[in-house]
Amino acid sequence: MSIIQDNATLMAYIPNVVTAVEGEQDLYTKIVPHLTVAEAWFFRSVANEGILTSDTAKLYARSIVACEAFKNAVPSLNVILTQNGFGIVSNQTTAPASHERTESLIEALTEQRDNAIEQLVFMLNGQHTRFAGTVFQVYEAQRMQGETKHLFDKFIEQRSAIIRLQTALCNDVLSAEVLQQMVNNTYTDEASRSVAIEYLFSLVPDIIICQLKGEDCKEDIRRVVDYIRTNPTAFPNWATSQAAKHWEDHTFKNDKKYGGYWL
Repeated sequence: MSIIQDNATLMAYIPNVVTAVEGEQDLYTKIVPHLTVAEAWFFRSVANEGILTSDTAKLYARSIVACEAFKNAVPSLNVILTQNGFGIVSNQTTAPASHERTESLIEALTEQRDNAIEQLVFMLNGQHTRFAGTVFQVYEAQRMQGETKHLFDKFIEQRSAIIRLQTALCNDVLSAEVLQQMVNNTYTDEASRSVAIEYLFSLVPDIIICQLKGEDCKEDIRRVVDYIRTNPTAFPNWATSQAAKHWEDHTFKNDKKYGGYWL
């Protein structure tokens, strides 16, 4: 493993852990299988190994992996297998935590993990992460739908659908060039974006969320097309794009084969 390699590093990210006494396994040893899986999950689902080039990125990565590993290990940490079956670790001074307290800890670790992911992605401007390539910053799409918890898990659930809808919008409305202009500015500060690109950001993310929810968004789509059409300086190649051909008579040609099809 490259992110968390010893118990001292792990303990810096996991609070309220009783120090192991002599002869007892430390926390790192107890959950090393979970750490191995969590690190593989991090590189597969969050970011690639190329991001571990700065101390700040490493700090966030360690926090993410530690939370993910400990969250997955918590349910089994106070359960032991004896010759007579499973038992609960206990002694005269420390009682096992209730189910509610254990669930509360898992929720807190999940929230801490998701917050660390968000800060890492913002620090990297989305580059080299699973969050690159869309017009949404980190959990923006989920928050636009009113979500407040388990944001990373909901992002993973919806990512493919969002990409599909964005691609359909690219093919039928925006053009590859215009979409790329937007993607290049997803993590750019609003004040630093051009007026034309900022106008598209005021409409396009909402269109995708409306389509994701199965709601009507034809009027907003027409507003996007009208704006792009009447601003050729900002979008010089749109008129000759495949997307523009759908709008030659100013009427969108609905097609079932595209992801953004509506009635």
